[in-house]
Amino acid sequence: MKSMIALTAFLFCAISAYEQQQLTQVQNHYRVDDKEAARFDQIINSYHWDTLSGKMPVLYSNGYKVRAQTIQKLIEACMEFYKRVFPETKFNLYTMVLNLEDWNKIHLNEMVPYGLPNYFAEIAKLFIAADKKAVAKIFGGTDNTSDTHLSRFDCIALHELGHAFLQTSNKLYTGKLWTDEFLASYFAICFFEQNKNYPGLPQVGETGYTPKYRTLADFERLYTNVGAQNYGWYQAQFQNLGYELYPKFKARLIKEFINNASPTGKKLNPQVLLQQLAPEIMNQWLKGMK
Repeated sequence: MKSMIALTAFLFCAISAYEQQQLTQVQNHYRVDDKEAARFDQIINSYHWDTLSGKMPVLYSNGYKVRAQTIQKLIEACMEFYKRVFPETKFNLYTMVLNLEDWNKIHLNEMVPYGLPNYFAEIAKLFIAADKKAVAKIFGGTDNTSDTHLSRFDCIALHELGHAFLQTSNKLYTGKLWTDEFLASYFAICFFEQNKNYPGLPQVGETGYTPKYRTLADFERLYTNVGAQNYGWYQAQFQNLGYELYPKFKARLIKEFINNASPTGKKLNPQVLLQQLAPEIMNQWLKGMK
């Protein structure tokens, strides 16, 4: 009996260690080295930026005030929505809306191609391209809307705000890259489903496109290295799952993940958690990821 208890304890510790290793690997995918992050932030702070004050301050390239205002209004509206749902949430970050020259000037191009919205937790900044067309182009689409109007590609900013909400405000890394990306989109979906006057997230890489990679294992192994359009295809699948789950759970699904990862939570594998919460939806969706 004692040997069985010891074996059970050993297996539990081994599994916990393995899951912690997976979590660390996922966090490292997102992380910028601390010294590199400090250098990057120092470069940013060495320049003067035009600035919009507000609940979400925005630093922007000269000549793009209207673009910056449009993005700021979108992000602040989403922040207000989530402060009602999660009253204790604090968003302590800046948004930067940059043209190609400034994007390269601060060496952001060494980490992220121009046009790809991104959030860097180490310096609490969300980066958006000032050129709307560049955002669409990187996903194989087009965007001819003016800077005064929001397109679906502009709305990707709320996916990135979702990363800030999950990773910085709530210290939530699920241990799987795909689930972290799914939750960031689900964060945006919850807002858009309650605010139908916004375009919502784009569905990219689906029409007439055959992905080279389509399994969750490939996504975990390669992440953004699957290629821009294939990465967009994965994001579309995560959004599809989000829209399937939303009617049943709404923002409660995010709370389930936060509670699961809390010190008193069960710390279930995120796929197991989703399969327990919505087995039929998850099993059907997983069939399409093979």
